[in-house]
Amino acid sequence: MIGIKMKIAVITPYYQESIEVLRQCHQSVLTQNIAADHFFVADGFPNEELMKWNIKHISLPQAHADSGNTPRGIGSILADIEGYDFISYLDADNWFHPNHLSSLLNLYEETKADICTSIRTIHTNDGFELSVEESAEIQLDHVDTSCYLLHRNAFDALDIWLKMPKILSPVCDRIFLAGLLHKKYKIISTRQKTVAFRSQYKAHYLAANIEAPPGSKENVGQVPHEWLLTTTGMNEAVARLGFNPLYPNS
Repeated sequence: MIGIKMKIAVITPYYQESIEVLRQCHQSVLTQNIAADHFFVADGFPNEELMKWNIKHISLPQAHADSGNTPRGIGSILADIEGYDFISYLDADNWFHPNHLSSLLNLYEETKADICTSIRTIHTNDGFELSVEESAEIQLDHVDTSCYLLHRNAFDALDIWLKMPKILSPVCDRIFLAGLLHKKYKIISTRQKTVAFRSQYKAHYLAANIEAPPGSKENVGQVPHEWLLTTTGMNEAVARLGFNPLYPNS
């Protein structure tokens, strides 16, 4: 267990999620066995109930329709300014399992990695756990946004959220990982499933032999990928981000 008290910020962008979903998200931070400050950043629709919670609450004047990138980035920059040692992310419809932060901090203590990550359990909208895994995640080729713990050494990557072209926001976690790889940070995974992910993706339900709920997402990466294959798209991405999202190590 890490011996020195570290300041940890958990950043949660939110939009119009139900108060029950937001409460589960926040409660999972409160019940961690390591203390953390929870930042909720409203993307244009602040929930008055949250004003009563012991959190850091930021309200943006309008929604940005970029998968939470703008509120996530603003919350991150604020945590940096306020002197936090670590930043973790937790999307509003997800929640942490009880050992999430402690397992990541223990890994940091062992490795001094710039970035420590975990993997996920996959759940239905009502919280039922699906017996599915993503091969890319298990092979550490994909890291969900809610599975990151960044040490201050990696905080110069925080503006990736704010610089990302909006068309890439459906695959924002993959673009963020590409940026981290480009910057050549030391990234280590606990390989533990310590984040509960409430899935909106059709593939997860099909893999579990369960009918996907209406409106489930599929092929979300097609449009961003096709855009990056155009000269205009790639030039804009590189100009704004400073790296090639398809070949970050080049």
